[in-house]
Amino acid sequence: MEENPWSYSRQFNPWRYPRSNNAHKVVSEVIERFLEIENKRELRSRSRKTKDLWNFRITIETLICDLAHHYLSGHTKGLAISRSNRHLRKTSRYKNPHLNSKLPYVLDVLEWPELQILKQVKGGLNYFDTEKKGSYRTVMSPGRGLVELIKRHQIEFEDLGSYNGVETIILKREKNSIWDNSEALEYEDTDLTKHYRYEMTQINQWINEAELNYLMPINSKYDVDLSERRLKRYFTRGSFESGGRLFGGFWLNMKKEQRKNILIDGEEAVSLDYSQMSPRILYGICGCVPDTEDCYGIKGYGSSRSGIKKVFNAMTFVDKPMTRFPKGVNQLFKKGTRFLEVSVAIQRAHSGIAQRFYCGIGHYLQFIESQILIKVLLGLRNLGIHALPIHDAVLVGRTWVDMSRQLMEQVFLDMTNVDSCVQVE
Repeated sequence: MEENPWSYSRQFNPWRYPRSNNAHKVVSEVIERFLEIENKRELRSRSRKTKDLWNFRITIETLICDLAHHYLSGHTKGLAISRSNRHLRKTSRYKNPHLNSKLPYVLDVLEWPELQILKQVKGGLNYFDTEKKGSYRTVMSPGRGLVELIKRHQIEFEDLGSYNGVETIILKREKNSIWDNSEALEYEDTDLTKHYRYEMTQINQWINEAELNYLMPINSKYDVDLSERRLKRYFTRGSFESGGRLFGGFWLNMKKEQRKNILIDGEEAVSLDYSQMSPRILYGICGCVPDTEDCYGIKGYGSSRSGIKKVFNAMTFVDKPMTRFPKGVNQLFKKGTRFLEVSVAIQRAHSGIAQRFYCGIGHYLQFIESQILIKVLLGLRNLGIHALPIHDAVLVGRTWVDMSRQLMEQVFLDMTNVDSCVQVE
């Protein structure tokens, strides 16, 4: 398949601001040069009103600070940002109210040769799947002018801040295609959403109090922003019983080997991972227990456990019978293996839950998984143990491994009536 030209590493964060004098100098220099260009090219006939000038400054601040953060993080792909008037003019719990319909104009001027603060690839229609609605957002990346300012003023992560008043409960619509990032939906607050937000506040406050450090590898060119700790909970398919996983912490974008360099309260971070989480949750929903220690250990496919895991989970997410392996999964089986024989073997080995395959329950299983992790995090907080979540796992200091594992096992049993399998990595 053709590579998506609008692939990017993350969404633009509209809540960043300059924390230090050096960062303020960068912003002020850009604004000064921006106004000079406006005057030289006669782009404006009159001065901005006080409110408009304030919005203009904050727009410049957030763009520069997030682009600078992106550059310091070493990302090679860009940041997705919307230029849509429909998006910029509406009131939303997710957006910075200072970013308005003037944003596209600011982006374009910042890209001009006189500034070169950013580069952008403007969004377009979804030409990969023309039968489905949707479009790509504009993707921007740091320009040469901004990189020069970052180096000249020696900007580091400590010079950049991020406001905390950001929505932590995100409701996403259903995706239209594999390239669709699915925009966030507005929703009315209920007792449930308020409760979820309260839980996130407790978790974020506790993580923020942890003493976190990262032992940089000798050959690493880029540092890690240890202040990037604020987690958000993402629900999917327009439902608060779908998805619910946590995103946002700096450790979530790291590879497994990199996480070993994290220190939590002065101790080496150890990963405690729920193994076979989806099948065990599904057994609990069906009111039965697995008769095997390894739900992905299917007779005749001992060397293809990773392939069985991917097929099993795919069978829970789709809403109609599959006829072929998901992309790339066939390589995890012996040559000549057919999908039908694998799917039949899985259903035969799990006859007690086979009726729940091909009905789209995977999204709900992911929700139960997230509920379990939330309860684990709150339980560890009550025990005074700082932990960093990774979807179906947590990182804790080595001293707290045994106590954390006992809590994880108990929470899982309480919520599913099925024993868990917690692995220490």
